[in-house]
Amino acid sequence: MATLSLMDLGFVVLERDTNPTHICGLVVLTPPAGKEEGFAQHVVSRFQAEVPDQAPFNQVLSFGLTHLPRWQTTTNIDMEYHVRQSRLPAPGDRHQLLELVGRIHSYRLDRSRPLWELWVIDGLENNQVALVIKMHHAMADGVKSVSMFNYCCSETPEDTGKMLWQLPQSESDKLERSRQQVITAMLKRQFKANIGLAKLGTRLAMNWANLATTRLNIPFTAPRTPFNISRDKARTIALTKVPMHRLHRLAKLTGTTVNDIILTVTDMALHRYLAQHNWASDKPMVAQMPINLRREGEEFHGCNKFTLGMIELGRSDDLPLVRLHSIRDATVGAKQEALDISPDAYYQYATLINGIGVLAGRLDLDHWVPPTTNMLISNVPGPKTKQYFMGAEVSEFYPVSLLMPGQTLNVTLLSYGEDLNFSFVCCRRSLPGFDAMTGYLQESVTELEQETLRAVAEVLYQPTG
Repeated sequence: MATLSLMDLGFVVLERDTNPTHICGLVVLTPPAGKEEGFAQHVVSRFQAEVPDQAPFNQVLSFGLTHLPRWQTTTNIDMEYHVRQSRLPAPGDRHQLLELVGRIHSYRLDRSRPLWELWVIDGLENNQVALVIKMHHAMADGVKSVSMFNYCCSETPEDTGKMLWQLPQSESDKLERSRQQVITAMLKRQFKANIGLAKLGTRLAMNWANLATTRLNIPFTAPRTPFNISRDKARTIALTKVPMHRLHRLAKLTGTTVNDIILTVTDMALHRYLAQHNWASDKPMVAQMPINLRREGEEFHGCNKFTLGMIELGRSDDLPLVRLHSIRDATVGAKQEALDISPDAYYQYATLINGIGVLAGRLDLDHWVPPTTNMLISNVPGPKTKQYFMGAEVSEFYPVSLLMPGQTLNVTLLSYGEDLNFSFVCCRRSLPGFDAMTGYLQESVTELEQETLRAVAEVLYQPTG
């Protein structure tokens, strides 16, 4: 039986009815012309006809008094339970689809079975069909689940595709070897990280005592917002997309990065939502986000170099460009501090601080423990070209992520083709009317574009004396 990694074990231990720890993917398909009728049933029949014989789709969690939870292979897989079909009533619009996806996302997976489900939804407008792929986070993270689905797809409609569980064993072995190499490397770097942690702690203490300045945020200083209280399992899902060329153009004109632009427009949209619900704070919110630690010239060398950054966002009354450059300074500062101290030490520091926040949320102590961050914002790379699934065009592809204990909002982005897809998942009771976020985000992108062009015009057309 395969043991769970420490991180995967955490997702099992932290799970409860009001806080499921699975992730979903929402895929909207456009069936081939002339094959719209019965396409959904065709997908269901094909998946139900083949029982998975490969991990992790044929594994269940094994619990015992003498061992920690671990994976156990099973042949008892009820495919009619795991592969389901649902039909939207007319007119089958986007609101109805997201309501159904929200309900699917709200309940826990059955731990007596393999921890995955595939929902096939028809009745959508324009004869489209939707897939909802639901997997426990202990089974796969966002990047792995996207890779699994990409493997099922092809770049031509003539290719009928593959099953989710048909990943070649050589690829599975390669992923496992890579995971073991990462664990070994982390153990070898542990001593260096401990030294870095001591140095980091000294810097934070001196900053707290006003004896020195540092670009690191003092932990537990994020404001307590509506995004930090979740007491209900019902989920609201809001989806939108922005053409990548708009984001790249903004980054080029402002001398920032696409990640800076993403954080800025998301922060602007969130403040619009909070203002509509009469909430404001003098303190900027803090987002948790992966940070690329590669130095200039290292883009194509070595393994992944990422850490978790706690990024201070803008103030509620900041103008768009002021907010953008404030966020740019925060991301640059966090990256530089991590490089100066030790990327491994910074990663462990961020993991420890956020772990305390997660544990406080799991134990219902988040009313007493100050928030570490206000939301998680992550960016998952997706296919760069148009994909086809069983001959149908993949028209849309969105991640639907989980909520961590102590937080009621998750923002996950997925690039697909020429677009960047934004997915907002939140607690329905804590954040009413959150589906308005899609409009707020589009308005924020437009406002930032207008302010940027106005600033550029002022520079270009300054009178010469």
